[in-house]
Amino acid sequence: MKVNIKSKLIAGIVASTFISLSALADPIIVEIEGGEAPDTLGGFTLTPFDEPTATDCATSTASPLGGEVEFQNQSNDPMCMNVKDPNWWEWDHGNVFTTGENWIELVLPANTNAFVFWVGGNMGGTGWIEAYDNNDGFSGRVNFGGNTDIDFGPGNSPGFGVYSSNCSAISRIIIEPFDWGTGHFSTSQGECASVPEPAPITLLGLGLLGLAVSRRLQRKAVKVSS
Repeated sequence: MKVNIKSKLIAGIVASTFISLSALADPIIVEIEGGEAPDTLGGFTLTPFDEPTATDCATSTASPLGGEVEFQNQSNDPMCMNVKDPNWWEWDHGNVFTTGENWIELVLPANTNAFVFWVGGNMGGTGWIEAYDNNDGFSGRVNFGGNTDIDFGPGNSPGFGVYSSNCSAISRIIIEPFDWGTGHFSTSQGECASVPEPAPITLLGLGLLGLAVSRRLQRKAVKVSS
């Protein structure tokens, strides 16, 4: 009996710790399967961008919901992106933003709740994506290509979505592959009126409740055995 209660206590501690840590993951980067952008992400309705017009130097692109997505380099200076329809781009997304650089920051409009995009390259390789909230606090990272389960290279253009789980806006996304392109954007913007995912304080409360129940069961077991 003691062993059983002890196991429950340990399980409660592990569960509460997991819940508390998961509440801190904001925004969360997820892989988007398939060739088309989803209609919603994390409870937010997405609006697709217009296909960009071919040009040799685009430093930004207009959001359908207002504002612009700005392209910056590692020094936070404006970055030129070429707009074309590369033959290595999967899913036939049409024109996308391409560059020979291996670092770009997507600076998002104010109050961006969710953002979806695809990444492609004309050669095999590895890369990573990082997302930051409106306080420029690091929020999440995902690696792709190489030994990961996300293929990257000719004919492999993985899709990613970033969304806020507690109403903090997404300020910027850094993408770092090699010789690459990105495009097929969708976005959700606006003041957060409701939280699509459980609030962190709620999740923490559930974890503490689990601990309290486990401890109560342990005390009852001690009384019964004595």
